[in-house]
Amino acid sequence: MNRILPLAATLIAALVPSAAAAHAPSVLDDRPTSAVEAVVLDDPTLSRAIGATIAVPGEVDWYRMELAAGDPLVVGMTAPDAEGGIPATFTLLGPGLPDATVSGPDALELAEAAGVDGAIVFEPAPEPPREIHGGLGFINYGTVRLEAPEEGSFFVAVRAVDPQATGKYVFAPGVREEFGVDAIGGMIDLVAFFNTPWPPEP
Repeated sequence: MNRILPLAATLIAALVPSAAAAHAPSVLDDRPTSAVEAVVLDDPTLSRAIGATIAVPGEVDWYRMELAAGDPLVVGMTAPDAEGGIPATFTLLGPGLPDATVSGPDALELAEAAGVDGAIVFEPAPEPPREIHGGLGFINYGTVRLEAPEEGSFFVAVRAVDPQATGKYVFAPGVREEFGVDAIGGMIDLVAFFNTPWPPEP
């Protein structure tokens, strides 16, 4: 861990001058989630880079955001270009989205769990580009961009493309770029997340 901190300091120093283009970085503790216990994005418009893991095969990670009709609804999926990064996909769920029944049985099951009728199944790019943000390498699988068709609760259910895979992904919701003191601690956490071995050492 000691060798990670100097690297984090270097990356933060490089990041600060480009604050206008910064995502708000953070890392989630691995814990079971569900539609009822979804991670709540308290400011859905804020552009974020959220490091998280699929810890067991078949795990679904849930996120929730409250939006008004016409609010930007932007959800992206990337992965660390680092040890343990895996391709992940998601299903966007909420009111006014296309009928979940036409998106397949998996989407319908997730929509029923969330108590909504609409669903959009994200299709990751087959040949995703590598990008650098804040000195960290990301594999960019793509982004869904639209406006919330109705007011209400919108959910994102994330899972690995390979149902048997486990590893790290980076969830990237929001559009409003902002950089502040809190982002420095988040960047340190994200650097450590990228550098942590996978599977986790006992």
